[in-house]
Amino acid sequence: IGCATSGLIADARALVEKTRLDAQINEITYDEIMPIKTLVKRICDFKQAYTQYGGARPFGTTLLIAGVDAEGPQLFATDPSGAFMEYKANSEGIGRSDAMAYFEEKYKDNMTLEEAIDMGVKAISKGSEGKLNPDAIEIAVIDAIEKFRRLSHDESKNYVKKAIG
Repeated sequence: IGCATSGLIADARALVEKTRLDAQINEITYDEIMPIKTLVKRICDFKQAYTQYGGARPFGTTLLIAGVDAEGPQLFATDPSGAFMEYKANSEGIGRSDAMAYFEEKYKDNMTLEEAIDMGVKAISKGSEGKLNPDAIEIAVIDAIEKFRRLSHDESKNYVKKAIG
């Protein structure tokens, strides 16, 4: 499982730590890995509770949570209200609308890993109005075999240079 964030980083860190703890408790208690959708529901229930009480502010972060489980590959986006949606491809933060338009135009089922990374980098480039800094991009991939893998800085930089020319 991997998570990307947009918004208040301190809030995102707190939510990620809570989610890790919930997943570990589930694995110890039930001797099985928590399904991704269940994990997302739990974090969203927690986020939603903070919208109900005086004296506590909502979490100011959007999380993109991706992983592979028995249901196959999944990608969810959560918002500060505690709502979540499942996507095939998604972007959050500044430039989201341009990146999403690019995804809607270019996404196709059964893409290779290379095609998916290229599409993701190009979508980020569209969202940043072509002002993409190859040194500022981190890329991670999630597949059924290797699970989660963060690409090295050099690998990421090469993908960015290849995608944007």
